[in-house]
Amino acid sequence: MKNTTITYYLIITLFFIYACNTIHENDKSKQVIEYVDPMIGTDAHGHTFPGATVPFGMLQLSPSNDFKNWDWCSGYHYSDSVLKGFAHNHISGPGLSGLGDILLMPTSELHLTPGTEKNPETGYRSRFSHDNESASPGYYKVFLDDANVLVELTTSKRVGYHRYTFDEVGEKFITIDPTHGIADFAYETGINIISATEIIGYKKSKSGTAGDRTVYFYVVFSKPFKNAGIGKKDEIQKGIKNLSGADVRGFACFDMANGEAIEVEVALSYVSQKGAKSNWEAEGEAFDFDLAKNAAEAQWKEKLDKIVISTKSEPRKKTFYTAMYHSFISPNLISDVDGKYFLEGEVKESSIPQYSNFSTWDTYRALHPLLTIVEQEKTAEIVNSMISRYTEAGLILPGWEAIGYDNVCMIGYNMTSPIADAVLKDVPGINAEEAYAAIKAAAFDKTKHSQNYDQNGMDGYIKYGYVTGEIGSSVSKTTEQNYYDWAIGKVAEKLGKKEDATLFNQRSKAWRNLFHKGTGYLFPKLSTGELVELKTNTWNGLRSNYVSGNIWAYSAYTPHDMAAAIQLQGGREAYTKWLDGIFNDSTELEGHQHVDISGFIGKYGHGDEPGHQMPYLFNMAGKPWLTQKYVSEVVNTMYSDKPDGLINNEDLGQMSAWYIFSTLGFYPIAPGNLTYQFGAPLYDEAVISLENGSQFKIVARNQSAENIYVQKVWLNGNEYDKTYIKHADILLGGTLEFEMGAEPNKLWGIAPESSSLGIFNDQEEP
Repeated sequence: MKNTTITYYLIITLFFIYACNTIHENDKSKQVIEYVDPMIGTDAHGHTFPGATVPFGMLQLSPSNDFKNWDWCSGYHYSDSVLKGFAHNHISGPGLSGLGDILLMPTSELHLTPGTEKNPETGYRSRFSHDNESASPGYYKVFLDDANVLVELTTSKRVGYHRYTFDEVGEKFITIDPTHGIADFAYETGINIISATEIIGYKKSKSGTAGDRTVYFYVVFSKPFKNAGIGKKDEIQKGIKNLSGADVRGFACFDMANGEAIEVEVALSYVSQKGAKSNWEAEGEAFDFDLAKNAAEAQWKEKLDKIVISTKSEPRKKTFYTAMYHSFISPNLISDVDGKYFLEGEVKESSIPQYSNFSTWDTYRALHPLLTIVEQEKTAEIVNSMISRYTEAGLILPGWEAIGYDNVCMIGYNMTSPIADAVLKDVPGINAEEAYAAIKAAAFDKTKHSQNYDQNGMDGYIKYGYVTGEIGSSVSKTTEQNYYDWAIGKVAEKLGKKEDATLFNQRSKAWRNLFHKGTGYLFPKLSTGELVELKTNTWNGLRSNYVSGNIWAYSAYTPHDMAAAIQLQGGREAYTKWLDGIFNDSTELEGHQHVDISGFIGKYGHGDEPGHQMPYLFNMAGKPWLTQKYVSEVVNTMYSDKPDGLINNEDLGQMSAWYIFSTLGFYPIAPGNLTYQFGAPLYDEAVISLENGSQFKIVARNQSAENIYVQKVWLNGNEYDKTYIKHADILLGGTLEFEMGAEPNKLWGIAPESSSLGIFNDQEEP
């Protein structure tokens, strides 16, 4: 299984990685990885998975339960006590179900079907206990009670590594089930036994999440099997080494000694069987389980060490470093080692790494801005992959892409934001002209998606200046697309495209057409020009007119045009009263709310993304202490170090990135603006290591559970009266110091020039 020469060099490399990280015995960062708990978010509605993966890797090798309902979106839920097996790809914290491809399961008896959850012994399922389960970055293990076997998992980028240690002597089995999926349908599977240590196969499936696709796999065992077979249900097809069709599964049988372990390596490809084997040859052939585990942990340690916090609170350390872990899982690699990848039903080839699982409607808000600070090289890779959808594949930028398929489950041309933000921040390695061509094309897309439905309402958006109420969700679509247009306009301005800059600047103001002066809310507007005033004492009507976010979140979704928003509300005091009223609105609503809208402070719902900027908007209105108050409340009540420690979908890093920014003390309310709004830092000290070799340090003097209010701020030793910091100041390195207190300092940061409005918004007021 290993090439000796290659393995020698890998061992030497790993030795130096660990030596560099452990040479100072008192180095605080050497313990960082121990604070990560992948179980956080696996309970309640967090939808994370606990299994093994490496940063941005193709594989997420994790345990699977039966899919029961929405809480099993990731394939696993902490409330469960029965495992179906271990599948090789998962989405981290989604609100939609999918993947869970190519499941393996070790058993003491031969079964090709899973049996029933109530009676796992009738199939290959097994009971387990959380007492015998643990997870850490790049590693997962569990003891299966019915099979009497210890399962350990780890991964490289494209290869999953299993180690099964059996407690009993005799024949033991490993079931290979390509039919498994998380709420998808495998309409054809195939298995081919090619030697006593190798099995190959594929799965063809249809899924609303990742479309009609084929997943190829290549399996290598560390010892020859005694025999192997293929069948449908529990009917083995004797003497057959190759079988395809509906519901095909396979097994391998081994004679095992007591306490003996067998290792299994599984490589995937979304392109071809050759691709799966080539991926294994590039990554798996030189590794055994322990080498792979050590390499995975080394990769995670490098990522986690990018931000080192100092706090006496162990739960805060666990919550923060697990948030860091979740922020580096996605997007995920989809290209093989030869550069081939599968995109919208076709095999493509690229000279750059290709990524997918782009939940950019969620992640543009905080995850991608975080990566522009700590992962500029990876940001360039990811953004170039996004741009290539237009420049190489000839497609419009996707709205929500899973494994190369745009499932169009969210609104707007949201991928424009991370692209524009990276260009405006001068992230190296991105062709700005190609980037601009891609985002401009997306802003005129009139593609008719499923059932001839104009997803973004582009006809009306261009004709009337807003998405009309007849389309549905018009406020959400108008406000989102206004922000995207603003970001596109900023790139046009940077590139000297004056006419385009003027056009997109004008388009970005369309939300003003929806403003209702009597309530301060944004209501749908019909093509006739009539505002549709909705009742705010029932969820009925609100659910169909606002996507995921509610009327309160989207009425405040004007982060790129805050001078106008404040003026339309009647000035800074009036805006504060209106916004604070949302956080203090305890009115009970009738009807059934959207499942994603949760984590309430009044009518602010932190459980979904459209309102994530809202606590920070008080800075603009000259009331920064209210920002500090509400940010602290969210941080302390909606995140924890327990399995149910996320208030809702983790959403591929967005919920975690919000927490990281907010506990450090600043947050990007409108990526592309190049500023971050101050909140309330949670740690005594935090040090961000930048890729340019500099460090940016945040110090919070007198910080405590009671001292949540900013009294004074210093930047590099100079008193600083702004309520924001510029991106360039962070990248230069230096020290940002806060003095904290138990009572608001209502004199600090209140002057209009202290807010970022002056540089934040150069549009004329309405």
